Order: sequence, then C-alpha cells, then structure tokens
Amino acid sequence: MKTFVALLLLASACTSNRPPRVTAPVDGAEYYQPNQTTYALQQRLYPDPHGGLGHSQDSDIRVTDIRLTANYTVLYMTYSKDPGDRNNNYYGTSAISFNPKAVLASSDGKRTYALVKTEGIPLTPNTREIRNDEKVPFVLYFERLDKGVESFDLFECKSDNQNSCFNVAGMSIENPAESSAQTPR
Repeated sequence: MKTFVALLLLASACTSNRPPRVTAPVDGAEYYQPNQTTYALQQRLYPDPHGGLGHSQDSDIRVTDIRLTANYTVLYMTYSKDPGDRNNNYYGTSAISFNPKAVLASSDGKRTYALVKTEGIPLTPNTREIRNDEKVPFVLYFERLDKGVESFDLFECKSDNQNSCFNVAGMSIENPAESSAQTPR
C-alpha cells in the first residue's frame, strides 16, 4: 500500500498544473471563444441571475453572454429544442440561418447597430441543417454600441407562421457615457 501511495505521489508531482499557453487575441472578443481556456468559466447562465440577457418569444433561443469590445457588440447565443415540449419533433431536423439585415436597436429606438459577422450560423439565404436534439452555439458581431447605450434589443425579422425569428428584447450591459467634464479636486 505504501508503494502505491508513493507511486501516486510521484506521478502527481510529474504532472503540470500550469494552464495552457494562450496567444494574445487580436480583438477582445476572442478572449471568450469556446476554444479558449477561460470560456467555460466566464460564460453566463440563462436565465441570467444578474439580468441583462433579455428574453425571446422563441423558447429555442438563448443569449448566454454579451460582451463589448473595442470594435464590436458581441452576442453569444445558443439554439436548442426543448425535449419536454409536446409540440416539438425532438428527433427530427431543422434548418437555421441568420438574417444579414438584423440590427441591435437602442431601447429608445433612436439608434441601430448593423450586423458585422457571424460565427457558427450561416447568413440567409444559406441554411444549416441540424438535428432537433442538437445544441448549436453561435456568435453574432454587431457594430459597437455608442457610449451611454446600455439597454437594447435584437431584431432579426418579423416572425410569421413559417419562420421564427431570433428576436430578443430587454438586453442590457454596463456601457457608461464618457464624462467630458473633469471633477475638481
């Protein structure tokens, strides 16, 4: 038994506890990609206990995180069918895509921010065929919100009987307006 414990201690001493080396990203959004070591630790849960991730009429859509970088407003989302939904063909397939004309709109409606690029989901008219038991994470990059815009909505398209759009209302993020006046000392 003592020999086994000694071998176990020796084997554990030989293993490295250092985190894998991560290269410097070009844009801050790359810090939160799934292939990075910190992604799983920093991703928020839905429904978000702190608020801010919004709500959608489509129960298959989830916003898992929102990030502001120097260049983008980045929405991390997932698409997955609920196996408990009785109106759902959980073992069938679906086709998903994202409208390239989608926008983020400030809560007052005075400003919109265009979609720049997507990862993990094709742009319409292209589609991706997925199994209904599959969970699909994807990332949407929009123009960066102006300073001071902290509440906004995602508007992809108008839903109808054939199409369910990825619209999300009531999202928020900390993005204070820059103060031009200096405080006296």
